[in-house]
Amino acid sequence: MSGALFAGILTIFLLNSTSCNQDAMYNKELYKNVVYLLSGSENVYSQSYTLNETEPVKYFSVCCGGSKPNPEEIVVTLEPNTAIVDTYNKNNFDYESDYAQLLPADRYEIGSYTITIPANPVDQYVKVPVKVNPLGLSPDTIYFIPLSIKSVSQYEANPDKSTLLYRVTIENDYAEQSPVTLYTIKGMSTDELGTETSMTGSIIVQPLTKDKVRMFAGGAGGDAIQGQLTTIDDIKKYAIVVQIKGDNTVEITPYGTIDVEMLSADGYNLYNPNVMQGTTVQRVFTLYYRYRTMNDDGTFTGWKEVKETLTRIEDN
Repeated sequence: MSGALFAGILTIFLLNSTSCNQDAMYNKELYKNVVYLLSGSENVYSQSYTLNETEPVKYFSVCCGGSKPNPEEIVVTLEPNTAIVDTYNKNNFDYESDYAQLLPADRYEIGSYTITIPANPVDQYVKVPVKVNPLGLSPDTIYFIPLSIKSVSQYEANPDKSTLLYRVTIENDYAEQSPVTLYTIKGMSTDELGTETSMTGSIIVQPLTKDKVRMFAGGAGGDAIQGQLTTIDDIKKYAIVVQIKGDNTVEITPYGTIDVEMLSADGYNLYNPNVMQGTTVQRVFTLYYRYRTMNDDGTFTGWKEVKETLTRIEDN
């Protein structure tokens, strides 16, 4: 065998050997099983709890990533981790008082903090039930159940997805806390001098209980528009509560310091849910009332009279 031929065969052998080693390393990394908690940005995972039930149940997922199902059973142990709520607040809010809060321990129940991912599962995740009592939770507060992976019996935890901020939000049949529910508004407001102001645009409607929602008085033509810069003091000053009764009439009451009185007219102070096509629902409030807000010195502004129609179209 000539030297040139031998060198060529040796080169081919080395190339094949290198390629096999690279393939082995690639396959090892490709098929690597890693345990993690399913979440989105900042490791937040949100679930909305209905106010129509006493203790509704939602879920989060413990997962095992990899190109193939894990061949061995994995036992994952979770634990509370309040430090990640502090980190979230520092990263998102400038003021000293915490904005996001821990959901009180007596408000929720996690069946077990030990989760077993079976060997060769059809789905590479296990859903963990979280029972919550949502009645009385505020639509103005971010509530978290903070969790971390404490240990895994097999493989390793993904360090970037080993914590979870499980966010609890509330909803009823008329509105959701997150994302915020918007109703389109049409109407007219009239002040004490008889000056009329047309109202068009959108208004935020928020859930309070099974049959109550909160909104700002006067809608798009009121003294204040609710938005990202709205404070708790603004809400106490301008917000009203609308309660939907069994006969689809409504009752309007103050949320905070605002003074509000219902007025009478045919076709007003009613709630009307219409099924439009299939499961598409048009929810309509027709409201007629007058309101005044409290000044800093404890006196009230003049009355404003409001006739408004609020409409939301949604797929059930």
